[in-house]
Amino acid sequence: MEKLIHLTMYHERYDEALARFSLTGEQFTFTALPAEVIEEAISNPDKFPIVILKEETPVGFFILHKNSEYAEGKRYSSAILIRALSITLEHQGKGYALAAMNALTPLLQQIDPEMKEVILAVNEQNVAAQSLYLKAGFRDTGIRRIGAHGLQFVFHRKVD
Repeated sequence: MEKLIHLTMYHERYDEALARFSLTGEQFTFTALPAEVIEEAISNPDKFPIVILKEETPVGFFILHKNSEYAEGKRYSSAILIRALSITLEHQGKGYALAAMNALTPLLQQIDPEMKEVILAVNEQNVAAQSLYLKAGFRDTGIRRIGAHGLQFVFHRKVD
């Protein structure tokens, strides 16, 4: 079976494709375009911008964030946060986001073998994303936070 996608660390050779990413209006409430968050991420040693590739074409993007505000305290001290996950509009609905979540472990081992858990915050109104994360093995921690666009559910998954 053909490998659906692979994950790679951001490199400027992907800038042109990432700059062309598009989302629906509602999706802007829940995530950011890669071009809006890359510069800050590459200047922060705790953030790792990740490109989701189909063959060599960028179809998605997210940031892995160590020592984030969601990983405070002993409970999540060995957790890394996923933020700003997006799949460009023309490639949505093809299973790339789920495949990316399922391909995290080798990448996490490369970034920091001490990371034992992945966490994320998903807006209570973003039912499609909640469904995706549950299919990928994430579980609701029961923790709730108020984000810029309302109530956020904190999900987690142990690293395989």
